Amino acid sequence: MPLSDLHHVALKTQDLAASEQFYVDVLGMEKVDRPDFDFPGAWLQMGETMFHLMAGYAAQGPDGETYRGSGAVDHLAIKARDFDAMREKFELSGIKYKENNIRDFGIWQLFVNDPDGVIIELNFHCADEPQRSRGPGRATLSKTT
Repeated sequence: MPLSDLHHVALKTQDLAASEQFYVDVLGMEKVDRPDFDFPGAWLQMGETMFHLMAGYAAQGPDGETYRGSGAVDHLAIKARDFDAMREKFELSGIKYKENNIRDFGIWQLFVNDPDGVIIELNFHCADEPQRSRGPGRATLSKTT
C-alpha cells in the first residue's frame, strides 16, 4: 500500500501561546524547529506524527475570520499512556474532560477540548497501562484477570 502513516495534523489557532501551552505542557508534545514562514506558528512532535499550529493570516478562513471548533473534522484521536496521570494533569490544570471505558476493546478514553475547541480523544489500551491503574470511574485495573 502506498500510504503508510499520518505525517502531520495542521490546526488553525486564535491564540498560539495558549495552544502551544496546551499541547506541550498538558499533553506532553515536544516543540521542534520550524521553517521561518511569514506567519506565526509552532511545530510539535508526537511520536512519528507532527502537529503544525498556524496563527495569524494562516489561521483565517476566506472571509478573514478565525474559527473555533473542529469544523468538518469531529475529533483527533491519539494513542496515549498513563490514563491516571493524564486525568490528574487535567484536574490540576482546571481542564474539563470526559472519560469513557470501552470494556469490550480494553480501551480507556479521555476527551478534552484544546483552546480553540478542537476535540482531542486520548485512547489508553488497558494492557499497556501501569499496574494498579484506576482508569475511568477510578476502579483499580487488575492485570491478573
